[in-house]
Amino acid sequence: MVREAMALLVPGPTDLPGEREPGAREADAVRYADRLLGAFRVDPPLIYAVGSGSAHVPLSPEQRHGWLRRVGELQAAYRDGTALLDRLADGDFAAAGVEVRHRALRDPRAHAFRDLLFDHAIEGTYGDPVYRGRPAPGRGTGVTPLTVPQHPAGRPAHPDHATGTGRGSAPYGDETAALLRDFTDAARQVVLGGTDG
Repeated sequence: MVREAMALLVPGPTDLPGEREPGAREADAVRYADRLLGAFRVDPPLIYAVGSGSAHVPLSPEQRHGWLRRVGELQAAYRDGTALLDRLADGDFAAAGVEVRHRALRDPRAHAFRDLLFDHAIEGTYGDPVYRGRPAPGRGTGVTPLTVPQHPAGRPAHPDHATGTGRGSAPYGDETAALLRDFTDAARQVVLGGTDG
């Protein structure tokens, strides 16, 4: 069910005819969410990866406490959210038609869970493949290459967004965090047709 919801939120060629780039289904983004929700099934937990391999860093006691709490909250959100999407999709989200799934995801009662799914679909699709685990032998990573955005002629590039100053400044004071925030906001607007609700 989570795979189907993520595929609607970040569609690829399988889910949106004419789409040329891989989406959440092709990138196996659901595996990212599954590994995050089950991060503490192994030790060290699957929280902080080391390099491009499959090793993970042991957590300090404070980190462990914080992440156990956060993962527990995410597990509860997924339990409640998937049950809600099933109810909103006439009993079975995964078996429902695409229109019914879209209706369920756009329902105001599902907005918080939809936003969480969207964030995880983006992280799982475009993030480091190590957080999805190693792909099966003979299978590609499914990572969609990102390119530097180009600005139309005559329109300012607004580099102040990334520096944390000026119009639309980020409170973070960190270029990477500001860019991630702007990317996530823009991606949500594309998926939701220009609005967040």
